[in-house]
Amino acid sequence: MFPASRFILPRVLPACLTLLCLFTAGPLCAEKPSPGLELFENKIRPVLIEHCYECHSAATTDIKGGLRVDSRDALRSGGESGAAVVPHRAKESLLLDALKHESFEMPPGKKLSDEVIADFVKWVELGAPDSRDKPPTLDEAASLSWKAIFEKRRHWWSLQPLQKVTPPVVTDNDWSERPVDHFLLQKLRQSGLEPAEAASPRTLIRRLSFVLTGLPPSPAEVERFVTEAKQNRQAAYERLVDRLLASPHFGERFARHWMDVVRYTDTYGYEWDNPAKGSWEYRDYLIRAFNQDVGFDQLVREQIAGDLLPEPRIDHQSGFHESLIGPMFYHMGEHRHGDSINFNGIHQEMINNKIDAFSKAFLASTVACARCHDHKLDAISQRDYYALAAVFMTPRWTSRVIDAPGKHDALIRQLQNLRGEIHQKLKQSWRAQAEQFRSELTAAIAESADSPRSQLWREALGLKNAKKQKKAAELKPDDIAWPAAQLLKVTTPAEIKTSWAQLQTAWRTASETHRRQNAERFQVLTDFSEPGFPEGWQMEGDGIRYGYVTDGTPLIALEGEQLIQQLLPRGYHTHALSSKLPGAIRPPSERDLPGKIVSLKLAGGEWSGFLRVPDNAFQTENVIFFDRSEPAWQTFADRPLVNGIQRIMFEIATSDLNPDFPPRTGKTRAGGKLLPPEDFGFDKRSWFSVTEIVSHDQTGTPADELERFASLYEQPAPKNSTAVCQHIGNWLTESVDRWSRDQASSADVELINWLLEKQLLNNNSAAGSRLKKLVSEYRQLEEKLPFAHTANSMDERGLTEVSYPLNIRGNVDDPGKLISPDFLDVFAGRHQVPQSPGSGRLELAEYLVSPQHPLTARVYVNRVWQWVFGEGLVRTPNDFGHLGEQPTHPELLDYLAQEFTKGGWSTKRLIRRLVLTEAFQQSGIVSDQARNIDADNRLWHHYPTRRLEAEAIRDALLAVSGRLDRRLYGRPIAAPRPKPDPSKRLFNGPLDGAGRRSIYLQMSIMDPPRFLVGFNLPDLKLPTGKRDVTNVPNQALILMNDPFVMSQAEEWAKRLLADSSDTVEQRLQQMFLAAYGRSPDAGEIERWMALIRDLGNTREQTVLLDNPEVWQHVAHAMFNTKEFIYYR
Repeated sequence: MFPASRFILPRVLPACLTLLCLFTAGPLCAEKPSPGLELFENKIRPVLIEHCYECHSAATTDIKGGLRVDSRDALRSGGESGAAVVPHRAKESLLLDALKHESFEMPPGKKLSDEVIADFVKWVELGAPDSRDKPPTLDEAASLSWKAIFEKRRHWWSLQPLQKVTPPVVTDNDWSERPVDHFLLQKLRQSGLEPAEAASPRTLIRRLSFVLTGLPPSPAEVERFVTEAKQNRQAAYERLVDRLLASPHFGERFARHWMDVVRYTDTYGYEWDNPAKGSWEYRDYLIRAFNQDVGFDQLVREQIAGDLLPEPRIDHQSGFHESLIGPMFYHMGEHRHGDSINFNGIHQEMINNKIDAFSKAFLASTVACARCHDHKLDAISQRDYYALAAVFMTPRWTSRVIDAPGKHDALIRQLQNLRGEIHQKLKQSWRAQAEQFRSELTAAIAESADSPRSQLWREALGLKNAKKQKKAAELKPDDIAWPAAQLLKVTTPAEIKTSWAQLQTAWRTASETHRRQNAERFQVLTDFSEPGFPEGWQMEGDGIRYGYVTDGTPLIALEGEQLIQQLLPRGYHTHALSSKLPGAIRPPSERDLPGKIVSLKLAGGEWSGFLRVPDNAFQTENVIFFDRSEPAWQTFADRPLVNGIQRIMFEIATSDLNPDFPPRTGKTRAGGKLLPPEDFGFDKRSWFSVTEIVSHDQTGTPADELERFASLYEQPAPKNSTAVCQHIGNWLTESVDRWSRDQASSADVELINWLLEKQLLNNNSAAGSRLKKLVSEYRQLEEKLPFAHTANSMDERGLTEVSYPLNIRGNVDDPGKLISPDFLDVFAGRHQVPQSPGSGRLELAEYLVSPQHPLTARVYVNRVWQWVFGEGLVRTPNDFGHLGEQPTHPELLDYLAQEFTKGGWSTKRLIRRLVLTEAFQQSGIVSDQARNIDADNRLWHHYPTRRLEAEAIRDALLAVSGRLDRRLYGRPIAAPRPKPDPSKRLFNGPLDGAGRRSIYLQMSIMDPPRFLVGFNLPDLKLPTGKRDVTNVPNQALILMNDPFVMSQAEEWAKRLLADSSDTVEQRLQQMFLAAYGRSPDAGEIERWMALIRDLGNTREQTVLLDNPEVWQHVAHAMFNTKEFIYYR
């Protein structure tokens, strides 16, 4: 029997017999099959399915050679060359020739075993009995073919459970007692090899320092370790390991390793290279996590489902909701702008980006290869790809506040209390002022009235201003001043009575009509008479959490002479306490909202706005920014779902919670204001208000019901102008009175804000007054409130699972059946992803870190081994599949993975275990025998000489020159650019990056730091498991000519001139220690001294010691040596 068939037969045969019953007459199933038919079902059909259906069945649209083998008639008819099978005539059956590779080659490139070919010959001689009366459908053929292939592939090494491994016992071993070394030593001896001798202390500290921190050791650190090692090498080395593991720079080093894996970027690439909101927050999150040795299982949970964790990780010391930062993992790499409504394929590319990164980072698998078809080599189907697409598409891809919950509560409560005190003081002041309205109005209508208050009233009411001769503004019937202006135009009682009746009737008619029409056409989802949003609507940020107010709450002015900006109507106002507070409103998807249209009464400014997002394409061009101080209706009508889009959602957000802020340059426009390209959107006093939400099926928005005039027209008709003034005065005074008694309505708020606008209520206070002091205290306190930290993350609240259409052959214009959220079929039955009511991300994360999952620990342990030793036990860290390499030491890999999980998934503990091995402490000396037997060092018979990564080269230059700023964290720093491009937000940064480590340089997809690119910075668009290491002329030219390198040579020279060296040789010794971690030998001293004398054109020690150009050249020369950019 064909070897593969031995293990696939028990699973495939039942399915085949079922199909046999379907495709043949009933008696055939009831009778005992003939020997020839048994041979076909047991040995022929499975081989045809596994090896031939892919190219010669209904499963493909490109039938090779015109031959199909998926039915009896097709096989006997043959293809372009004639009959493939002729019953009883083996010599005339072309299929047999092809199987023997005597004519065509089937399967191509790999001949089947002689045993299998013999089965086919016997079958033909028996008459080639075949139960397949009709060909299968495309789906049936594809399913049969894939099942056979899948059953074989699922037995691949990396998909098997971790094996329980006991470290080998190695006899005659005086090298090491450590288990890891035992595994290595056993294999070395099996090949007739021995490990290299131990490295010197100077070599070891430089190696360990770069491996653990990415920085060179200081001369003092080197000398300390060398001295301690003379007393007790092992104890000194262990202390050194622990010091470096505890260094804050350890987190920077290993965060940068992981950033390669997750395709870290600060921008989204394509034509505009928009900023990736919160990317640097994710970078700092990684640094903190590695420094704190957060278990990798926790990091897996956080990056896949940090927004869903029932017990999230809150770091109150740093003030971050760490778990919520984790899902920024999804939002790295290249993302197209726009959405699939206007240009199909955008959300599909975004989901592909996430699947590719997820599968490579955590599974070392190439799931993205199954986007268009079942994977060609691994046990990954096209359905698996789209099941993961459904998992990742279900949540909303948006920005979240990543500050620790309650971080600013105490300060916010103080602001609330101060606002309450200010409110009380204003009530007393304004109530007293309002009592004067009637008399002031009566005085103001006199022709001779010229007092400041009279002038203010006349201007407010649109009356002629005799003093200023100022033309009154054009009034409309819905203006607050309209009734007074109309009534005071006339003078006789009859005219006043007529005018009053007309005004009253017009108002009542309009008000009743508007009220009736609004009730008929609009369903009020909320008028915010009580706090809270409609069911399913989600809120984000302290601006919303603390933003609900009742009618008449004062909005404190944060600058200028005014006490308040206005009174707020009831509803949510993100700036109610401070415009620094973030806020967002996220309704359900359009199809889940009542009615065809939803309208919100909104105001906003300073780059708040809304965006409409089809299938999470959050870089949509459909982003609108508010520039309205007064609430107005904003309408969101359902749009058709086209191009495979399953869901359209919109959200209203302040700028810091808008995942698309700032969008591409030129798009960020609010009214007549344009955001400058150099503005990256940080620290905006962004705000919005929402005061009512309605749904409806017809176009239009609710009409103004003119409620503000109700209390005016409830009064009896005035008899003269004095009575008119009394009526107007009563109307406005009663409004202020209700407000002072906390009984204000929205109509009262409109009236009082009109009074404030017209300066008819006093909105400033005398210096030294209690009210002035309260406002000043409020402003000082508000200034202390920091802006929120936000990052693009996930938000699954209020959402249910989304099924994702399988794109036929990967064609986005040919969507097939919908696929529900699930994980890879090879792991079916071991997790709860398909049972989840939501995306299944939390269930997926829990499975990945469970003992039942074979990949996560293996993959990560292999990565850490690579970061420590230069190569992994599996040398293709992102691919544990058939295209990748198999482990050199599979037992060691499983042993380390098991120990890693037993040890709490501790990265530091794992690294400590590795760097304490004798294998790590070997020298780089290679024996001739080892070079001949194992030239690639796959057996680890020495520690390889390694070139520094791009970042470590740059950081070493800064460290040795003395320019390095060792501070941690912060916003990205623009790299130096000879040709800035403001339209892409590509600006020229400081030549030395302000002295910061390379991890803090802006990683722009469009224009990454060029110095780093020269030394193999990976492609930022792609998950990178292992960087290229090249040695090309351009790198030598960079070290020779790059302005940054030359500037660091100059910096080092300045520092050298200020040192205490008495002789040139003494200074040279210090330079060697700083650059190489060692002292020069006699020959090196002689050569370098000759160079120094030549550069200075003198032998005079004092002159040479004080010559800056000499030492700049010497420093530059040292930077250009191989030893500077390599470690052994």
